[in-house]
Amino acid sequence: MKVFELMKTHVVKTTPEATLRDAVDMMDLYQVSGLPVVNAQDELVGVVSEYDVIHALLPEYVRLGEGARTGPREDLATLIARVRETPVAQAMSSPAVAIDENTDVLDAVAIMLERRFKRLPVTSEGKLVGVISRIDICQAVLEGQV
Repeated sequence: MKVFELMKTHVVKTTPEATLRDAVDMMDLYQVSGLPVVNAQDELVGVVSEYDVIHALLPEYVRLGEGARTGPREDLATLIARVRETPVAQAMSSPAVAIDENTDVLDAVAIMLERRFKRLPVTSEGKLVGVISRIDICQAVLEGQV
């Protein structure tokens, strides 16, 4: 079975110019933990996730998690005000890990398990055409489609 047979084609996405505030609002509204980031030609240029936003909001605490705390603390209110207007391009993961629509679903599963991804953007000739998620695959397996 190919990815295009299971993927969702209605994709909630954002642009590099959108603010992190906009991205978080979209993640909350659509109950997703990350968004594909596309340019004006609908080419996938990155992914912005909750982790990326937390990293931008609370970098000192992220460093604590990584075992090193350096530098003086920035006033939290100042940091939040600055990050609220930060463009997605400054926080997103790029290049994005994506999968071609003609890839076998089991190859998508392998990538998702190895990288601990909940979903993968699906592309065709570099353009975003869908998203496949773990639940899409679980349902297909349980229904005997895979």
